[in-house]
Amino acid sequence: MAIITLTSDYGTKDYFTAAIKGALISEAPEVNIVDISHEISAFNIEEAAYILKNAYHHFPQGTIHMIGIDAEATSTKAHIVCKVDGHYFIGADTGIFSLMFPRFKPEQIIALNIAQEDDSIPFPMKDVFVKAACHINRGGTLQVIGRRVNKLKDLIDFQPTLSADRKTLNGQVIYIDHYGNVISNITEKVFKESFASAEFEIKLPRKHSIKTLHKSYSQVTEGDMLALFNSAGHLEVAINKGDSNSANGASGLLGIKIKDRISIEFL
Repeated sequence: MAIITLTSDYGTKDYFTAAIKGALISEAPEVNIVDISHEISAFNIEEAAYILKNAYHHFPQGTIHMIGIDAEATSTKAHIVCKVDGHYFIGADTGIFSLMFPRFKPEQIIALNIAQEDDSIPFPMKDVFVKAACHINRGGTLQVIGRRVNKLKDLIDFQPTLSADRKTLNGQVIYIDHYGNVISNITEKVFKESFASAEFEIKLPRKHSIKTLHKSYSQVTEGDMLALFNSAGHLEVAINKGDSNSANGASGLLGIKIKDRISIEFL
């Protein structure tokens, strides 16, 4: 059975997600629709990229992923189908694809020529992306629904940087999860490649710091701060048994926000 996933900033209060699912089912009743997330912060493509890049590869190849964040087409932002790693991604060319796949070269990039059929307020995820997804699901070729392009909009702020003296690895906060855990763009792979000393100090905003990496949350006492590489391989700062809803998560207690700087100093 074909799989189509949905990722958006629509939330769950309004009718938008239901309308998209209804349009998909009307055109392709056999598809399996999976919600990845509809709780992306409004227009936050960095947050969407983090969630989607760590979710998509658990699906079988051939899965179609629809992305509804900042999805309205403009003169500088086309609607795109991007085939990468055996998966199809449909969304606006906001730079999200370069954030998700900094090291993957797309197999195909198509600028969609599907137009909205009426003059109502644009709803591209329902009026454009659904048609593209159902065309791909039927086995249609991408060239039928668009023209081939060679380059995507490039955003590079997802990558940490190593100082010239190789003593400091500089990153930033890219995501705060449901528990208030703070996730940075520093990955375990980059950390090991940059590792210049057996001793290091993780520098956080507001003069907080951590000198130890743990393997699990339970290795520290409940309510204590820790750092670890999470299941997605990203450096995460957490409070054991913290909860963002009661302001006891790491973000609230430490006063850390998206795009705040996190660095690792090798001593």
